[in-house]
Amino acid sequence: MTLAVEQPEVRAVAPSPARGLPPAWAPPAALAVLTTAALAYYRVPVPTTATFAAYVALGIVLPGTLIWRAVRGRSGWLVEDLAAGLTVGYAGEVLAYIACRALGVPAATVAWAAGTVAVFLAVPRLRRHWRGGGEPADRTPRWWSLGMTAVGAVVVGWSCLRFYRVHDLVEPGMLGPDPDSPFHLALLGEAKHHVPLMSPWVADQPVLYHWFVYAEMAATSWTTGIEPHTLLVRLAPLPMLLGFLTLVGVLGRRLTGTWWAGLAAPVLTLFVLAPSPYRWPLSQWFADYNTNPYEDGSSLRVQLWTSPTQTFGACLVAGLVLVVAAAMTEGGRARWALAALLTAAVTGAKATYAPMLLAGLLLVVAARLVTRRRVPAGLLFGCGLAVAAVLFAQFVLFGGASQGMSVDPLHFTEVSGAAYTTRFQSPQSPQLWRAVFTALVTLACWACIWPGLLGLARLVRHRRPDVRVAVEPAILCLGIGLSGVAALAVLGNQDGAEDWFMVSARPYLSLAAVAGLALIAPRRITWAAGAALGAGGLVLLGVRALTPATVPRLTGLGGPRAAWQLAWPYLLAFGLLAVVFLVVYRLSRADRRTLACALLAGAGLATSAVHLAAAVRQADATGYREVARPPALFAPGTAQAGRWLRDHSSPADLVATNAHCLPFNQNLGCDNRHFAFAAFTERRFLVESWGFTDRNHTDANRLGVNPIVAPYWDPARLAANDAAFARPSAATVGRLRDEYHVRWLFVAESTGEPGPDLARFATLRYRAGQIAVYEIER
Repeated sequence: MTLAVEQPEVRAVAPSPARGLPPAWAPPAALAVLTTAALAYYRVPVPTTATFAAYVALGIVLPGTLIWRAVRGRSGWLVEDLAAGLTVGYAGEVLAYIACRALGVPAATVAWAAGTVAVFLAVPRLRRHWRGGGEPADRTPRWWSLGMTAVGAVVVGWSCLRFYRVHDLVEPGMLGPDPDSPFHLALLGEAKHHVPLMSPWVADQPVLYHWFVYAEMAATSWTTGIEPHTLLVRLAPLPMLLGFLTLVGVLGRRLTGTWWAGLAAPVLTLFVLAPSPYRWPLSQWFADYNTNPYEDGSSLRVQLWTSPTQTFGACLVAGLVLVVAAAMTEGGRARWALAALLTAAVTGAKATYAPMLLAGLLLVVAARLVTRRRVPAGLLFGCGLAVAAVLFAQFVLFGGASQGMSVDPLHFTEVSGAAYTTRFQSPQSPQLWRAVFTALVTLACWACIWPGLLGLARLVRHRRPDVRVAVEPAILCLGIGLSGVAALAVLGNQDGAEDWFMVSARPYLSLAAVAGLALIAPRRITWAAGAALGAGGLVLLGVRALTPATVPRLTGLGGPRAAWQLAWPYLLAFGLLAVVFLVVYRLSRADRRTLACALLAGAGLATSAVHLAAAVRQADATGYREVARPPALFAPGTAQAGRWLRDHSSPADLVATNAHCLPFNQNLGCDNRHFAFAAFTERRFLVESWGFTDRNHTDANRLGVNPIVAPYWDPARLAANDAAFARPSAATVGRLRDEYHVRWLFVAESTGEPGPDLARFATLRYRAGQIAVYEIER
C-alpha cells in the first residue's frame, strides 16, 4: 500500500459556551498576572514588565500577526495567528535590527513594525486582516486553554525555582551565575554596539556562532531602555518559551485535527522524560542542569534559560515548520516567501536546525517520489531554501568553523549522566561495548517516550477514517526528529554539544508520535488509559525506592557486573510494567496499544515529577530568592563599575584587565570562561579570557585537552597585558596604549593588588566593591 493522501481537516462546530464558566482567554490572562507577580518578586518592577510586554505585543506580535494573516489570506484560529505572528515578528525585528545596526541607527529598528502597521491601516484590501473570526471549529475549547495554561504555569514556576532564585539582579546573588550567562550577556552587549560581532572578551577573535538572539535582545533594549542583564535573565526568553510551547500545541492540532493532540504534544515534549529508576544522584553538572541518566533531549532543563540561542531557535523553527506545513498542504507562493523570511532568521538563530530542516524536507521528497512519482515546485523551493541556509550558516556566519564538532560515533555515551557518574563509561577510558550498552539503554528510554511513532505505520497500510493526519507535515516532523537522532549518534564534541541535536529533535519526534498515537488510539479514551498512566508512574517510583541512595562505583567491577548495576532497575521496571499491562488489559476492553503507551508515558511523567519535587525541596532548604551560590565567578562591584565604564566611554574604546580565569578546574589550569567584565561594560577587551572561540576549540583539539582549560594562544600578548598591572611603568602601560590601543584598565583587586605605581601612569576614575577603573591618558 502507498501512503494515503492527506485529507482536509475534519471541521466540526465547537460546542456552545457553558454558562457560568470563564471564557477561554481567562486562564492565559490569569497566567499573565501571576507571571508579572513572580517577576516583581524577583526584582523586576511592574512598570518594566509592562513596558516589555507592550513592546512584544505591539512591536513584534502585532506586525507579525498581520503579515501572517495576509499570507494565509484570512484570519483563522486566534491562538495560531498570535503564536505564528510572534515568530514572524521576531524574524522581521532581527533582520531589521541587523541592517539598522550596520547603518549606525539601531534605535530605528522599531520603524519596521510601525511601517508594517501603517501599511495595514492605509491599504484598504489589507484592513480586513485586523479582524479576527475564524471558523467555528477553531473556537478554542476551555479545557484546552486551561490545559495549555497549566503547562505554561509549570514552566514559569519551574523557571522561578531552577533559575530566577539563583540568578539575582543584584549582589551578592548575581555573583554566582552559571558560567554561560556572562558569555551570553557579553555577546548581547557586543550586539548592541557592533555588527559584525567580535568576541568582546578577546577582541581580535570573530564570533563564529549563532548570534541572532543577541540582536533580538539588543533591539529590545534599544527600544525599551531595559537593562540587557534584566532582559537576559528575566524577560526576553519568556515569550520565546511560551510561544514555542503554544506552537507545538498548534502543530499537534493541525497534524491530527484533534484538540487532545494539541495538548498532548507540548506535554510529551516537556514532561515525558527518560525514566529514571535510580535513586542515587547524578554528578553535579547533571544535577544542576536537570539532565537525566540517559540522553533524551529533554527540554525541561536549565538550558531553557542558560542557552537563549536554543530557546530562540526552537521558537522560530516551530513557526517555520507551521508555515512549511501550510505551504505543503495548501500551496501558495506567499507561504513559501514567508518560509524564506523565517529561514533567514533561523539560519543565524541556532546552527543545528538548518540541516535538520533539510533532512525533514528530503524525507518528504522521498515519500512524494515513492507515492506520486512527482515533486511539486514549492517543495523543491523549500529544499533549496534549506540548502542555502546550511551553506550560508556554515561558510558565512560560522566561517567554516567546526566549533569542536567532529565525526565521533556514540560519543554521547561518554557524557551520558549515569555512565559518567558511575565511571561506567567516561571520556578518559571509553570502551566500545560499554558505549553500545549505554546506547541500548538510551533506546529503551526513548521507547518509553515515543511509542506512538509505531502508529505512523498506519499511514502506509490503512488509515483511521475519523482521523485525518496531515501526512506530509507528519513526515516532515519525523524527518527533523530522526536527523537529530542520527546527529547525536554520529557526531561528537568535547563539551558534549552533540546533545543539542537531540534537544532540537525532541519536539518533532513528539509531534510525529502524537500523530501516530492519533491513528491507533480509540475514539474514546476510557478510564483504563488514565489508570495505566498513573500505574506507570507508581511502578517507576516504586523501583526508585528499591535502588541504593549512594552512587555505585563501577570502575573496579567486571564488565557483566558493572552492566548489571545499571540494567537491573530498568529490567525490574519493564517487568512490572508488563505485569500491570496484562492486569489492566484483562479488566478493560480499551485498545492495548493505547494502554501500553500510557503505561510507558507514566514512567516518564514520574521522572518529571521527581525533578520538580527536587527543585521545591532545594528551594525550601536554601531559599526561594536571593540565593548566592559559591563560588563567586566575578568580583563584587563588577556590575556597578562595568555600567559606569559603559556610560563614560565609547564603544570603540579597548579595555585591559588583570582577571582571566574562573575559580574552577584550578588543578587542571586556567578556566578560560571569564566573560563578566565584557558583559557588564559592553566593551571589548584586549584579553579578558579566551574561551568559547573557534581558535580555542582548535587549539584544544590539537593539544588533546578540554577547551575550558586550553591555554591562551598568544602568550606574548598576555604577558604584555599582565605586566601593566603587576609592574606598572611608563613602558608597560605605554605599550598597552601605543601598541594595543588600550584606553581603560579594569582592575579586579580580588585577583591581585596592582603594582603601587599604577596611579602614576593611569588615572583612577571609579571604584566599586573590589573593582577599580583607570583611564590611560591619550
